[in-house]
Amino acid sequence: MKAPQQSQADRHAPERRLSRRSLLGSVTAATFAAATAGLFTACSDPNQSDPNQTASRGRVLFEDVFAGHSLSRKHWNPYVCDNNSKGWPWNMQPSVAVPSSATGRMNGFHAAYDLPSSIRVNDGLTLRAYPGTRAAGYSWTGSVMCSRPTSNNFGSGTVRTAGFTFADARVEVRAKMPDLTGGQWPAIWFLPAGGGNGAEIDLIEGGFLSKTITPNQLMAVYLQSSGNQQQFLDCQTDLSAGYHTYAMEYRQGRSVKVFFDGSNVYTYTRNVPVGPYFIILTNGIASPEAAGFHTQVSDSTPAVNLMQVSHVRVLSL
Repeated sequence: MKAPQQSQADRHAPERRLSRRSLLGSVTAATFAAATAGLFTACSDPNQSDPNQTASRGRVLFEDVFAGHSLSRKHWNPYVCDNNSKGWPWNMQPSVAVPSSATGRMNGFHAAYDLPSSIRVNDGLTLRAYPGTRAAGYSWTGSVMCSRPTSNNFGSGTVRTAGFTFADARVEVRAKMPDLTGGQWPAIWFLPAGGGNGAEIDLIEGGFLSKTITPNQLMAVYLQSSGNQQQFLDCQTDLSAGYHTYAMEYRQGRSVKVFFDGSNVYTYTRNVPVGPYFIILTNGIASPEAAGFHTQVSDSTPAVNLMQVSHVRVLSL
């Protein structure tokens, strides 16, 4: 199906060099919904078995299977940051926890304030979201982590994270999503690392609304650069019922290819950025401000919502 034209607000928006919080704080829910309406593409081969397919994909550049009982501080920050924040956590409220962060501004589209304590590693990664927080302007606690290299002093000495960045590579994340019908907002996405100034890339955002795709089957993807549109992909299987492999191949200046369980389900070739990227995993909750385009919390929303990850792998192309 041919994608509709971008809204006027999208055509005049700056190229995505800013953080997601800037994007979500600068458009209305109605504009956001209008920009994504009607973009439906069916995923193929949804039931393909787990492809630990490395032999034909090039050499492994990075892999974390989340063994043991703690998050690797060599590779991951337990908060979200970007180049504009100079590696410091977004929207941090020191009175709540240091470090900590929030993906969106207070009283915005995101209801969750993210705490490192919400991240669990026990021979696998679990990102939790649950009601309640001491952070002003938020009503839930969520989880987020990113691989951007950082060097920050939070008052008790400098903490350095070597992180991991990539270019001309394939990123694979094997994950089980939470139920997506009650406001849950998990995501696997990427922002430019140092030396890069490209657009945000969303491999999957969960919980978005469409007229024809049930939320638990919907995979929203986006290369947020001029001329591109967010795409709603029908995976034809319940993403919360089991693990699936979400993958993205990034070829600088040429293409961004999105894969679901080994099948290429969408490709962007327009205004593809250059420069390195880093990885972000998050599990949050949508606020009532997002009601126009996202599912909402209800009496049936679980008290604890889990995004579970068995591995993150990056392969050369």
